[in-house]
Amino acid sequence: MSAASGSSTEGLVVSPRSDVAIGVVTYKRPRGLATLLEHLGAQVQTLPDGTRASVVVVDNSPGLEARAVVEAFRIDHGLPVSYIPHGGVNIAEGRNELLQRMLPEAPVLAFIDDDEVPRQGWLAALVAALQRHGADIVVGPVWADYPDGAPAWLQRPLFHSVPGEQPAGWTSEGWTGNYALRAELVRRHALRFDESLGRSGGEDQLFFRQAIACGARMYYEPSAAADETVPPERLAVRYLLRREHRKGITLGLLDRSRPGWPAGRPLRRALQAAYWTAGGLLVAARGAASGEKGIAVGGLMRAVRGVGMVAGLLGRNVVIYGGGDARPTSTPTVAFVASEGPDHQQAGHSRYLEGFLSHFRSRGFRVVVLVTTHQLGFLVRRSSGTGLHYRAPGLAHLGDWEVVVSPTAVAAHLAWWGFRRLPRWMQQRIDAARSRRRRRAGVDHVLGAWQSPATERWVADHLVDVSPGVVLYNTIFAVPRSFIRSQPDGVHVVICHDVVSERADSMRTSGHLVAPADFSAADEARSLADFDTVVAIQWDDARSLAALAPHAQVVVVPVSMRAHVTDADARVPGRCLFVGSGSLHNVEAIRWFLDHCWPGIRQRMPEAELHVVGTVCARLGDVPQGVVLRGEVADLVAEYRDASVVLAPLRSGSGLKVKVVEAICHGVASVVTSVGAQGLGGLHPRPFIEADEPTAFVDAVADLLGDSTARMVLEEAAREVARLFDPAQAYQALDHALAAAGVGDLPLTGPHGMPEFAGRTSGGEGR
Repeated sequence: MSAASGSSTEGLVVSPRSDVAIGVVTYKRPRGLATLLEHLGAQVQTLPDGTRASVVVVDNSPGLEARAVVEAFRIDHGLPVSYIPHGGVNIAEGRNELLQRMLPEAPVLAFIDDDEVPRQGWLAALVAALQRHGADIVVGPVWADYPDGAPAWLQRPLFHSVPGEQPAGWTSEGWTGNYALRAELVRRHALRFDESLGRSGGEDQLFFRQAIACGARMYYEPSAAADETVPPERLAVRYLLRREHRKGITLGLLDRSRPGWPAGRPLRRALQAAYWTAGGLLVAARGAASGEKGIAVGGLMRAVRGVGMVAGLLGRNVVIYGGGDARPTSTPTVAFVASEGPDHQQAGHSRYLEGFLSHFRSRGFRVVVLVTTHQLGFLVRRSSGTGLHYRAPGLAHLGDWEVVVSPTAVAAHLAWWGFRRLPRWMQQRIDAARSRRRRRAGVDHVLGAWQSPATERWVADHLVDVSPGVVLYNTIFAVPRSFIRSQPDGVHVVICHDVVSERADSMRTSGHLVAPADFSAADEARSLADFDTVVAIQWDDARSLAALAPHAQVVVVPVSMRAHVTDADARVPGRCLFVGSGSLHNVEAIRWFLDHCWPGIRQRMPEAELHVVGTVCARLGDVPQGVVLRGEVADLVAEYRDASVVLAPLRSGSGLKVKVVEAICHGVASVVTSVGAQGLGGLHPRPFIEADEPTAFVDAVADLLGDSTARMVLEEAAREVARLFDPAQAYQALDHALAAAGVGDLPLTGPHGMPEFAGRTSGGEGR
């Protein structure tokens, strides 16, 4: 949606379009999908009157064979069906794509495989079981449908049916061929399938075990049944043994790489493997001796699964899904031009860029990042199978490996790596020396650095070589000033982390010296003049950018983040939290808070404590009693889980404050200044308290620390608006802008834009 043309909305209203959404990941089975869709149309008729249903199909095949099937079904049926061309082969990516697309669709999500046919009443039984038992997940059986002539000994649930003969009741084992769950479960715990297991398998087992570990209750409902046609090639004993061996490898690999995962420990898996192998061989011998082939084959299956467990524990892997398939050659490449890689430092602007990279990779695009400096964030990485490729000065490509070979880049990387691991007192002294040097040079804050002519030529040459369908420039400073003349054909988009001229004015008002010193709104307007599409990080910025670039379509893409909502009982009483990088606006904010607010809070709440997290700690000296400088932490989720109140006492800056979005998505109450709330003024219900003066800020924090009811109101508001920042919604406006420009096969489903908020003058940069 263009900010120039879109209407303004005071609050966020997110309503599902269905009561039940049915999801299917399909891979090279157009006939099976056609049969399944026909049966799903009949299933909807068994639901109670007034129940709205929809179907989402993710095509995971490079050939996108399902498109024609879905289009034909739409012509003849009234059931709403969304088609998502993914083509990624990786089954976990396909499942995640399905979850992402379905979450806004309905509160109940049902799933079935494309080679299955649901029995009469399947969908109604799943939904009824969820409601009747108060379950979070319901799984149903998948019964084998054998072809004529299949051996009688083979037609037992053991060989092809899931789970076999089992009574209704609570269970800890799930399978992705036939299940339903509550969308809120996925949102609350940010459940996703592990994409590193998407070619070898095991992503489904890990998904359900993680759900159980999060407290989900799973019920087995025998009446919610589906039938799976067994093709002739799966009748062979060799197939059965290979399948069980692969299952065993998957279990071993999971325990090898995730010793703490909910399934157990490697040692326990090794003992189980020995038991299964020995016991299976004994059963196989007994079946062979008695002439009962079914028993003999069942014993061998058990034994080879045990052998597979050992192989997995030793690190052996297999590729089950996709084989040697590649992504469709018609899928365009997306190129990003940036001054640093997303892994260079843990800061809000890095998080924002990483979100774009993940989004386009999840769409199945090949993503190439042109980093114009040595700040890559790695020395060696393997690009094979990631869909993400880097190019940078001093970066060599050796097969699938990307290796930094520039001595300057290696030294810079090691220096930054070492600095982050120094004792805090050494970090503080080094930072103080840097600050004095910057001040002598007449610079407190660098807005950005224009590219040199040599860098512009390097970017232009590599864009010609990469030949992307879309180029996204990460801030206006990544845009070559000879933009139009130096660039190849394609769609060009500039990502604005903030309105730079407004940030410059904010910093100058606070008494800071900026570089470039003379940067103005006119400079920003000239940089935007050649773009047809401009991305704004928040809704106030969209209006400002629309005024600077009236010819352009301005779309809003906020920081994307999945909800991590925890139990309010986990909060540490009196715990406050401030998260920030070492940027000037964060240093200024925390120093103001410690000088003007913290003494008053401690006077009213002597037990109050403050955790300061992030590289901002390196720029702080001695701190008052009750303040803990945590520095960089491995688990930021734990800090938000324990915090009673999150602080954003920012005095200057612009854009969208990632720390405020993180507080919202973790369901934590927060107190912010008007600068911290920039771009979020239209959120309704409001998940924070806004205060600018020290007395008001102290009162707000102390009141929340002492009043759990007031905190719960803000926590509930945060949970309600957090969905706005979910990746399933955050990139929709950009997707549709690119689809309208004819880029790739981006889906044309869902709303065509994000709500625009009527709020204050724009604003936040960084975390």
